[in-house]
Amino acid sequence: MKKKNKYCYGWAIWTNWGSGWEKESVYDKSCESYSQVKKDAKEYRIAGAQTRITNTRWLNAS
Repeated sequence: MKKKNKYCYGWAIWTNWGSGWEKESVYDKSCESYSQVKKDAKEYRIAGAQTRITNTRWLNAS
């Protein structure tokens, strides 16, 4: 039996609309590519927000 990972890994897009940084969306590395995350962050920048992309992890619930 294969051991499951304790954590899932991915990326988070943080935006700043002028009132501080907030986590806008989270992407799972096993489902999304980094290029897709960059495209989505670009859409937030076009809308007028400052953006950051960070690595993140969370507990594997399954």
